[in-house]
Amino acid sequence: MKTLTPKQKERNERKKKKLAALANLVKLNDKDRQVVAMPESKAEGEELSTKADDYGFTKVNNKKKTAKNKFANSVHAYAHGEPITKKPKVTEDTACISQSSDVCGAHGDSMKQIKLSEKEYKELKKELRERKRQLENMPAVRLKNSGEKALLSVEDEERTPLFLTDIQHLAMLALLGKHSPCTPERWCCFEKSKQLSHTVVLTLEGLSLYHYLSNENKFEETKKVFETRLEVIMPPCKEGSIIEELAQVPLTCVQAEQLIEKHGSLEAALELNKDPTLLIKNIFPVANAPVEITANDLHPNDKFPRTKLLLSALQMVDEGYPMPLRGELSKHFSSYVFTKPQYTPVTNRSPLFGVDCEMCRTVKGYNELTRISIVNENLETVYETLVRPNNKIIDYLTPYSGITPEIMKSVTKTLKEVHKEVQELLPPDAILVGQSLNCDLNAMRMMHPYVIDTSVCFNISGVRRRKSKLQKLALTFLKETIQEHDGGHDSVEDSISSLKLVKMKLANSVEFGDEVLTQKKRVHDIIRAASGDAVKNNLFAHANVRDKRTAIITAKSLPTAVQELLKQADKAQGNNPNKSVIMFELESNKEAVRKTREICLENALTLTNLYVTADQLLPTSMDDTLEHVNKWISKIYKSIGNNGLFLVLMGCAPECSSGVAMFSIKRNAAEVSTQLPFMD
Repeated sequence: MKTLTPKQKERNERKKKKLAALANLVKLNDKDRQVVAMPESKAEGEELSTKADDYGFTKVNNKKKTAKNKFANSVHAYAHGEPITKKPKVTEDTACISQSSDVCGAHGDSMKQIKLSEKEYKELKKELRERKRQLENMPAVRLKNSGEKALLSVEDEERTPLFLTDIQHLAMLALLGKHSPCTPERWCCFEKSKQLSHTVVLTLEGLSLYHYLSNENKFEETKKVFETRLEVIMPPCKEGSIIEELAQVPLTCVQAEQLIEKHGSLEAALELNKDPTLLIKNIFPVANAPVEITANDLHPNDKFPRTKLLLSALQMVDEGYPMPLRGELSKHFSSYVFTKPQYTPVTNRSPLFGVDCEMCRTVKGYNELTRISIVNENLETVYETLVRPNNKIIDYLTPYSGITPEIMKSVTKTLKEVHKEVQELLPPDAILVGQSLNCDLNAMRMMHPYVIDTSVCFNISGVRRRKSKLQKLALTFLKETIQEHDGGHDSVEDSISSLKLVKMKLANSVEFGDEVLTQKKRVHDIIRAASGDAVKNNLFAHANVRDKRTAIITAKSLPTAVQELLKQADKAQGNNPNKSVIMFELESNKEAVRKTREICLENALTLTNLYVTADQLLPTSMDDTLEHVNKWISKIYKSIGNNGLFLVLMGCAPECSSGVAMFSIKRNAAEVSTQLPFMD
């Protein structure tokens, strides 16, 4: 064995002292937490008693995890109440070896004299490594750029809100894990989601972003629990609209087997069960006009509702469509106009219009509109014109646009005139169809709420993000050759091709032309053929979902739409005595909160819906109401178990279309390990 020099021996002793000091810090910190946490876990109904800077929750962090070799620094920082992401300088003083250390206290002298054998040193190192592994396996949510922009800490004019669909995807991932058909990857990264013990979602209908921001001082306890507070666009104001959306999460899981049998995949089923226009109505000026019952009957040529092919608000943002949202998007689209001053609700009988534009590059460095064509559902050209750009053309892009200097020589029509003519032409419920229609609408400098994009609803690559050209789609499905003219593309031909593709899809099925959905259906068919009756046990990767119970609790009768969904869920569960979804319709918010606290640990998902009435928000009663809300949140928080996700939603108030989403993951201080082999 190699003989160590005196200097090496001295260095080893310092390492042992530092490790022992670190272990001592960890244990002292754990004991402090236990003193606070244990009485709290036993005392139901008492107010929160944890330290002001530690509410037992894992803070949602938008920064990357600390590097593995910085673990000791992280634990030290955590013991001192510093953020884990901060990198403190580790010295003998900060490692608690100094007699003057406040943390070590009376242990200071003994820590300086501590002598660890090699065996004790290795055991201590092993225990701390195990603790590190446990900490790294804790579930965590890290915000991405889109999530950061929605934080309430961002200035109002700079903030870009999320959608309720985003939050729905978070709840879906929490319930299904990696098997979820939709994830919140657009705005956050959910790490170690399998380690979640359960999820509690509390919705407060009647409160809005306005109520929260104007009364933040009434939510002091809530703010300490939730570091992550986001602005969210809610559905139009109607009783039960939030729970109607969120109830789709557990009920989709319960009916998964039936949905896959019927549609071939859970993704296809979700496509057919979604309402893409739900949030659109709160973003665009859509009149709250009554819709005739017959208007939602299927079009004679359609096999499924054409509204199911519409892009949702979330998809429109994701695909780069111009939308009237705040923040960066507001600045970018400030010069855009609507295709109609006001829209009416879209239906299954709303007319389709194919749109295609040609552009040329100008001195501004971007492409501007030079030609626009619009075709109706009968494939008749109803509008076509050349347009003189506001800026000088420097590249006609003739091989693609078909535009030449000779063609543009006598053109005088301006973009402003095109805006007026398009607004007069289109009906208020028109559905625009096109290939990557976001490019055309950006060239037109116009915004429209109802769009079908052939680059989204058709996919022949099997990879959702990999799009095929219109030319290839036309050849594959229509058996037609387009875009082969020497003079460049023909916008009329392109708009007709897009319209033909959509009409063909509507005449078949939602998975027609979509290789992503078709592959999932094909796998299901193979399993069914191979397994016969056993397919019910091996149907899809969500098998474990059937064991995950959900409780829906409401302070009054559930909306009719949710009741219908529950009937479908009951039908899907058959005579199974162990229902996956149980429902409680209670008389008051207080009873709903009590029931939530009572059963939340028994269910994978507990969805509680509370109502705040307009009378409760009058100036004379506002303070009392918000104090009650703050208490409800605190009481439910106290009942949540270790590694439980707690999500609070406020929304659906007539004063404001935006709501608030707050969430965090709880860690139970009383369950932290204290089995480290070091001094007491």
